[in-house]
Amino acid sequence: MHRIIYYILTIVIVLNFTAVNVFADENSALTKLGAVHMLSRVLPAWRDAPKFDDTDDKTAAYYRSMKVLGAEYGNTFVPDKTITTQEFLIMLKRALDISAPDLFYDNQKIKWHYDQNEVAPEYQSQIAFLSAIDIWNNSGYLHPRAVISEGMASYYVKLAVHAQDFGKRSKNGRRNQRRLPVLMYHVIDQPSGPYSYVYVSPENFEQQIKYLYDNGYTFLFPEELSMADELKKCVVLTFDDGYVQTYSTAYQILKKYNAKATLFMVSDKIGEDDYCSDAQLFEMSDSGVFRIYSHSTEHSDLRQLSEIELDEQFSLSNDKIYNITKREVTSIAYPYGFFNDKVLSRARRYYKSGFSVTNSGRGSIYEIPRSSIDDTINIKSYPIYLK
Repeated sequence: MHRIIYYILTIVIVLNFTAVNVFADENSALTKLGAVHMLSRVLPAWRDAPKFDDTDDKTAAYYRSMKVLGAEYGNTFVPDKTITTQEFLIMLKRALDISAPDLFYDNQKIKWHYDQNEVAPEYQSQIAFLSAIDIWNNSGYLHPRAVISEGMASYYVKLAVHAQDFGKRSKNGRRNQRRLPVLMYHVIDQPSGPYSYVYVSPENFEQQIKYLYDNGYTFLFPEELSMADELKKCVVLTFDDGYVQTYSTAYQILKKYNAKATLFMVSDKIGEDDYCSDAQLFEMSDSGVFRIYSHSTEHSDLRQLSEIELDEQFSLSNDKIYNITKREVTSIAYPYGFFNDKVLSRARRYYKSGFSVTNSGRGSIYEIPRSSIDDTINIKSYPIYLK
């Protein structure tokens, strides 16, 4: 009898000890290495990469190579450093962008935490877009700058895995059936110089984006065209060339309204005067607000190039942009809107969709027309371009 009581007491003590330790783990501060291991449920490391000096962890090395995280200084990772809720969620969003690039972030479903404004401005969009796929803290408070616990991080990972398994996915390369407004912008600045038709003033542009926001439009990327048939009101916003105002002005306005847009970048212009830099392109892509896709390498008339030259234009442009964003380049806007059968034939080898300017094609996914928006289009006439 005494032996039975002894065994029962022993089991109770062990169970209580285990429960306490599980509870302690749930409330323990999450370290960088712990975050990497937890996020591997969302994005497993599938290839080797150069390791950090202070850890041999292969997932950490892979994550750096894919820009999910960076070094602390030099080539150090600092695996035992604790991380904040904001830092963890940014890593989570980046991991999802790689593991599930076709997840649909519907701006109409975004919810803001009560303390969302405590998130650093450059990271607010990522966390807002996570809420669109139900990665959300039900308390309504995010506590973005506080060190995240292992339990809360595990909770967010479970939601991310659920989104991977059951979230709505886009069908890249499939076009919508009904008419969809696709708008083309160039420079968001006060009109000046001989080419004033490529300008839209910041005031006019913000009025237009606010109109779309207030009237319940869903913003789509090129790979999400097929979803237009399921949505009441939607629009595709595109920017050509990659002028620096796309970052300094348009991007800042789009963030205010949870909007999404596509920048078709001339890759040889990256980092030149008046054009976006590598760091700016990465930030825009990383935010979830922009997809950065191809506008060729040099902005040449593609119809005048040989097939070999076209292959070089497409492959070099794609590689340069991918190395910045770590996102596959799946769409192109033809410079000047010019294309012919040869251009289309080569484009099909590299992209899932192609955009022109005028409605001169045959209606395929590689001949999508766009409406050019300039500063003569005020907010009263703007709705005409949305029909």
